[in-house]
Amino acid sequence: MFTMFPGLLLTAVLTLTGVQPASTPHPTPTAPSTEESTSVDAQYEAVAAPYPPAVQEALNKVRKNGGHTIVRAKGKSYVVIGAGQRPTGGYQLVADQVKRTGPHGYTVSVHVKAPTPGSMNIQVISYPTLVIALPDQQARVTVQMR
Repeated sequence: MFTMFPGLLLTAVLTLTGVQPASTPHPTPTAPSTEESTSVDAQYEAVAAPYPPAVQEALNKVRKNGGHTIVRAKGKSYVVIGAGQRPTGGYQLVADQVKRTGPHGYTVSVHVKAPTPGSMNIQVISYPTLVIALPDQQARVTVQMR
């Protein structure tokens, strides 16, 4: 009973004061750019285990020392990225942007996201990794890690 009281009180206050939810603005079309863009966002998929055998093998190679490699399997190009050794759990590799730079050219920008200061983390050495699948089996990929 007492756990519902704050929610009911908040609902009553909002009803009495006449507060309405904010409306979401509709997107407005923009004028076409006169400059021609040299790169556009590309379609990609962050892949989770289980991986194809060739991807798992590549992941094992880049996991400890970091780096990246490209594996071509099942009609796709898999970008396998490792951040190397980290002192605790809670670290993640995050894809910031995947851009198409040409007919088979791609640029993948990633960064290592550290755990929030003061957060509880498992006290074990970790090896953050990321696997991205591109729909182009002939992809030439440049990886930018920050």
